Amino acid sequence: MPEPDARQQFDRQAAEYASSAPHSSGESLQVIAKLASEGRYGVAMDIATGPGFTAFAVAPFCGQVIASDISSNMLAEAHRIAKERRLTNAAFVLAAAEALPYTDASLDLVTCRTAPHHFPDIAATLREVARVLRPGGVYLLADTTTSEDRTARAWQQDMEKRRDPTHVRSLTPSGWRSAISATGMSIDFETATRVNMTFNTWTGRSGTPEDAREKMRAEWHYTPKQAVAEYRVEAIEGGDFAFSWPAYVCRARKPV
Repeated sequence: MPEPDARQQFDRQAAEYASSAPHSSGESLQVIAKLASEGRYGVAMDIATGPGFTAFAVAPFCGQVIASDISSNMLAEAHRIAKERRLTNAAFVLAAAEALPYTDASLDLVTCRTAPHHFPDIAATLREVARVLRPGGVYLLADTTTSEDRTARAWQQDMEKRRDPTHVRSLTPSGWRSAISATGMSIDFETATRVNMTFNTWTGRSGTPEDAREKMRAEWHYTPKQAVAEYRVEAIEGGDFAFSWPAYVCRARKPV
């Protein structure tokens, strides 16, 4: 069976992500903006920018912010939103997270939010982040994470993959600490946030086929108790479910 094509998936669903509340105004975005506001940066880059919301949140603190993505349709949505917001310091570049088209030590700030769980090689992406950052440069990360509990983690990862086959895996908080430390960058701030969603909007945003959605929905009535507690799964009106993914947010720095 061929590997799912993330570029095609996000080209197809770009408009859905552009109108997504968790992406445009989620708690992790507010934390990223607050962390960015504590410094001033010449050139910044947002990896896997999607509709550009993270790039736009850090733009006021940067001379230029480069919004990068593998999806041309996502970049088109980002460009449209930037124009609506009258941003003048944003640029848009097609680029894969594992192969950033910039020279060593050329960026002051790199951000990445709500995307790494789709990356085929998170370690390679982190090495690229460390490579392109100048000494003392800052990396701001936010992504949905998963449980340290094996049962809850297995349930979540299975549902994520069935909802969107381009999902690769979510790291645990301890996994993120290890992966970032392996690059030589050091974490000096971390926190946990939540992404509150409903099953219908979550699967609708990804364009999950209706037959797959109905099979998943039926199984959510029998969600393991560890996952119910961890992800706050609750049946609500209309046969829908409310739930909440945890998210890991951190700031790391490249050594001077």
